[in-house]
Amino acid sequence: MKIVNVMTSRTLGGIEQAFLDYNAALGLKGHEVLAVVSRKTKLKDELRKQSGVRAVFLPFSRYNYFLVPVLYFKLKKFAPDLIICHSKRALPIFGLVAKMLKIKIAAVAHNSRFKLINKADAIFSITQYQKNLFADKGYPAENIYVIPNMMVEKRAFKPFQGLQNPPVIGAIGRFDPMKGFPDFIRALALLKERNIAFRAILAGSRQEQYPQEDELIRRLIQENGLEDVVALPGWISNKDDFYAKIDVFVLPSVYEPFGIVLLEAMLRSLPVVSSTAEGPSEIFARHPQAAYLYSKGDYEALAARLEEVLHNPEQAAKTARKGYELCLNTYSLAAVAETLDKSIRHVVGK
Repeated sequence: MKIVNVMTSRTLGGIEQAFLDYNAALGLKGHEVLAVVSRKTKLKDELRKQSGVRAVFLPFSRYNYFLVPVLYFKLKKFAPDLIICHSKRALPIFGLVAKMLKIKIAAVAHNSRFKLINKADAIFSITQYQKNLFADKGYPAENIYVIPNMMVEKRAFKPFQGLQNPPVIGAIGRFDPMKGFPDFIRALALLKERNIAFRAILAGSRQEQYPQEDELIRRLIQENGLEDVVALPGWISNKDDFYAKIDVFVLPSVYEPFGIVLLEAMLRSLPVVSSTAEGPSEIFARHPQAAYLYSKGDYEALAARLEEVLHNPEQAAKTARKGYELCLNTYSLAAVAETLDKSIRHVVGK
């Protein structure tokens, strides 16, 4: 089939990575893909690396309905069977074009916000938790398909080589209140109080809409005397470099729809310490031994879990192996591509 895959945001992050992964999964199942993105996207280099994917760059804005005729003629020439939209703000425009082409549009729910996404013909939810929320709000459950995030790359398991001296604890993400990074810093402060040696890397960037979060993180580091042990390198484009430097990965989110960084860390054979936010809870529900879990928002519990990892590296190695196996067996490109393909065929067939 011919699929239009839409991502109109201009930033880089987990949602944008999921869009790229959809291109790979669709190609793996033999679909022809037309990627529609913003002219100002930061994904241009990544799109060029994806073989078989054609890209259209448009001056998109949420209320630019002058784009409708342009989109209509471009997409009509491609003759798609389905539009998949990763950008909720783009749904009104692309939904209108889908109606003009007499095809369906599926919206990928990267979070639990219901506004706009309820206008799509189908919802691709990244978790069962989100599917239940949408169904409870009145969206037909039979039109909601659970398609988790995936890991496209393949890596062999890297046997545990021991902790660095001192061990390095890492976290990465946007400096957004939902990510829980102040709890991460507070937990590190407790480790310092207990004379536990460590270094930490918090990779991420200040968000224009949440400047106070960046200020809070830096203030907590200073107030707790952590300047010499906590590095803030900013946003890291080369994630391999980040993961190669750390011994333990932490996801401290107080709200997390999925948590694709968990898959990245597990695929790299790292032990994971994660909060029980929405997405992680579902990822580890049937595999609790694949991570060290603690109640979201409880930084004292996070500190205790980190102590477990640092004081018992042999058990941490076993946890890392379980995490790697979970990632490989459940969230690999091949596994999720099969689910995506079946869902697409069901939506189009309807």
